[in-house]
Amino acid sequence: MSKISSRFRIVAGVVVAAATVGLAVGCGDSGKGESGSGPVYFGISGPRTGTSAEYGRLWQQGFDLALDEINAAGGIDGRKVELKWADSQSDPKQTVPIATKFVDDKSIIAELGDFSSPASIAASPIYNRGKLVQYGFTNSAVDFTKGGAYSWSPSITLDVYQERNAEWVKKKAKKVSVVYLETDWGKQAFQFFEKFAKEKGIEIAYSSPILPDSTDVKPILIKGREANPEAFVHLGYGPDGALVVKQLRDVGFTGPFFGGQNTPQFISLAGAAAEGDIVNGVFSPADPDPKIQDFVTKFRAKFNTDPGDFNVYAYDALKVVVQAAKKGGATREGVLNGLETETQFTGIGLGTFAFDQQTRRPNGVTPRELVLKDGKFVPAGSR
Repeated sequence: MSKISSRFRIVAGVVVAAATVGLAVGCGDSGKGESGSGPVYFGISGPRTGTSAEYGRLWQQGFDLALDEINAAGGIDGRKVELKWADSQSDPKQTVPIATKFVDDKSIIAELGDFSSPASIAASPIYNRGKLVQYGFTNSAVDFTKGGAYSWSPSITLDVYQERNAEWVKKKAKKVSVVYLETDWGKQAFQFFEKFAKEKGIEIAYSSPILPDSTDVKPILIKGREANPEAFVHLGYGPDGALVVKQLRDVGFTGPFFGGQNTPQFISLAGAAAEGDIVNGVFSPADPDPKIQDFVTKFRAKFNTDPGDFNVYAYDALKVVVQAAKKGGATREGVLNGLETETQFTGIGLGTFAFDQQTRRPNGVTPRELVLKDGKFVPAGSR
């Protein structure tokens, strides 16, 4: 999870976002989303432009397939489900006014997003004061759901991700160099990886932050190479991961690489340099599970490409909040009630799960080890 600037800063300047909020689907501020026979609306705060736009594009595909299935099955009590998008660029300066707009729009019964944890955390106080569920389905920062009773996330948290990451690294290396994004998310990821690496007997011979908008990190990578690591670890997102692995190969490091993300963008940008890369993931289209293969078949038919993690995150997220609304009612309090009382949510990425009512995170879910083989991420150990 996932998936850029330093984002935990105090946010001001509502005017900045006024031109960017642009609700993309449906009009209907009439309030029919909470009662009556009109559509049921969910608000989406996420990146459609800017450096994280690729994630918004992947979300849209997942949402579109989910909407097809939800509405073909009768929507929510016979009412069509629709989305209202707001382009946040995953920027806290924009997620705050978007939150205010969504809270004021009484037709919206829950919000999904934002992409980055810092962008979501900045808006959490508004959603909680407004009693509108904020479903941060890609928010792995451990503090996200501490924002209040209306902040929920199915995302595996950074501490769990990095403990598993260290386990997988240990299989191939006892000495590593690490680069991580110079953001609050990146720093927190490194702190957890450092903790678990020490526990598992992995020496971090060199570590350095990298700026999210970097175009040349070779000087940093050369220093990391000169520390004679057995493997290189990258803690960040897809675009910066592709930059790191390509330039890492350019400076002559040929050992194992752990980093990047399970996205088409990472695979395309990294190319052959990333062959053998190992990542934390939740999904592989190579999984033989019949339910997953049915999803893959439908996704390919609609988009003529294989799905990845962020398509699955969005698909599952919409299915979960719709299931909650069916259980508790198509209102804001109904969605909250559904999340609190439903004991069996199902998803492509997480399987069957229930929420821990204290943490508002799923019980017992863990990431999967995926390996890039011939341009596709497959479960580790598969042939």
